Amino acid sequence: MTRLIGLALTLLCGGALADTTQDVLAVDRARTAALIAADRAALDATLATQLRYVHGNGLTQDRAAYLETAVNGAMTYTDITPLQQQVRVLAPQVALLTGSNRVAVRLDGKPLQLDVLYTAVYVQEAAGWRLTAWQSTPAPKPEAGQ
Repeated sequence: MTRLIGLALTLLCGGALADTTQDVLAVDRARTAALIAADRAALDATLATQLRYVHGNGLTQDRAAYLETAVNGAMTYTDITPLQQQVRVLAPQVALLTGSNRVAVRLDGKPLQLDVLYTAVYVQEAAGWRLTAWQSTPAPKPEAGQ
């Protein structure tokens, strides 16, 4: 009987974890689309109240500063392609998304493409999953001949 209860709990929790993973990936896709579209309202809907955003160059912003520069800054996103993504549910309302993206931007009018590694923390708020922390770094370049 104990085994049966354990199996049932595993199946139920496994389903909940799968749902959380899909929900977090969906809000991350929405955030990415909002960045590319420079859609302030759509981006705002994906961000937690206490957002802390650390860019690959070390610039650290709170929610208000990030929103402003993301849609009105000197850099505009033209494409963001996920290369790898992994969601780990840390608690019922906390999920860690790690991965890498290929990012194409226009910086002061000039095109730039780079690969980044990132760690993102999503929290479940009343309105759904929201990004509360982001930190990225440029991905290492492959060595010549590899």
